[in-house]
Amino acid sequence: MSTPIVVRAVNAAQCPLFKPGEGMTIQMPSVLASKCHAVCAANLEKFTKFYEERGRQADGQIYACSYIGCRANFKVEIGKELPEIHPAGTVSPGTSVMGPDPARPASGVFTPSPGPQTRTAILALAARLKTTPLFSSLPAAELEAVARSMQVREYAAGTDCLRKGEFGRAFFLVQSGTAEVVNVEPDGNQRVIATLGPGQCFGEMSLLTGDVASATVRAASRIAALVLPRGDFERMLDHNPQLNRHFNRLLAERLRMTNRKLVEVQDGVTGRLAMMSLGELTQSINASARTGKLILSQANASGTVVFEKGVIYDVVCGTLMREVAFYALMRWKDGQFRFEPGVVTTAGMQPLDAMSLLMEGMRRQDEETGRFKMVATAPPPAPQAPAP
Repeated sequence: MSTPIVVRAVNAAQCPLFKPGEGMTIQMPSVLASKCHAVCAANLEKFTKFYEERGRQADGQIYACSYIGCRANFKVEIGKELPEIHPAGTVSPGTSVMGPDPARPASGVFTPSPGPQTRTAILALAARLKTTPLFSSLPAAELEAVARSMQVREYAAGTDCLRKGEFGRAFFLVQSGTAEVVNVEPDGNQRVIATLGPGQCFGEMSLLTGDVASATVRAASRIAALVLPRGDFERMLDHNPQLNRHFNRLLAERLRMTNRKLVEVQDGVTGRLAMMSLGELTQSINASARTGKLILSQANASGTVVFEKGVIYDVVCGTLMREVAFYALMRWKDGQFRFEPGVVTTAGMQPLDAMSLLMEGMRRQDEETGRFKMVATAPPPAPQAPAP
């Protein structure tokens, strides 16, 4: 038998299964269910990848759970095991071993419920989705596939369903209750900027753009939401041109609102990159065809992007120039920006394609963070010369 390993919760923010100090005993490749406070499939998947990468060097290290909405961290303890918590043989691997616990906090977190399990329940949910404007155009077969993939979540009042600065991992559709979209400033100040009710969705922008969430979504009252994980959301869009167009319109509307912010301020725009990224700024200035200099600063570094009628003509970041400088500036997640409208000198400069810069910059970031792996493909065959 392999060496036992304990993964123990260091904190349990929004974790539906573990309290701090609780965890699982693993003896690769099995789980000692009788020596687990609960058995979490999402946690096991994340631990397995973590352990495969580090081996015994994982001892004492901490990793974050990958379950949607859960922000618990777990410590790896190689060579240890939890005492027997449940009589051996009474727990089936892969199931929760925790019954109701009156002493457990009433969740300032979410209460997970399984999605529809029976054919009747799936069809009932599909019928309910059909009444929602977002899904009304989907054919019955696709509605059924979406319903089968959905999970049901309930969030207590005051709970963060999605937190600013985190990458989106799911699409949320509010069933009942009210959620608030909250702008959390770096100094801790919070401001409600929108309210969401039944039939409204959130989380889709981060999934569509690949960027982090730009605001926190918090339950104003107890809410129930249907949750569609990232992979199922992407599959749904791939199979449904109508929905794809709908979400493209949402992106266009967001861009229009951003452009309005730029156009309404005649004396220039200032702000923090944490609130408005270089990508959003570039798209906005490009779409509104503005002329001037976008100046960015972070600690002791600074950079400048020169626009003429929305077209980028020059980029400087320290000793870096043009494309390389732009990719470097895209990595800045915090700092200040200032747009100074006015005449610029572009004589002798070659314009740069803003959209190509953005796409290449995002691709490089994805490779650096390991979020996506590039798959090598064979080059297309050379064109054949015409027959004489």
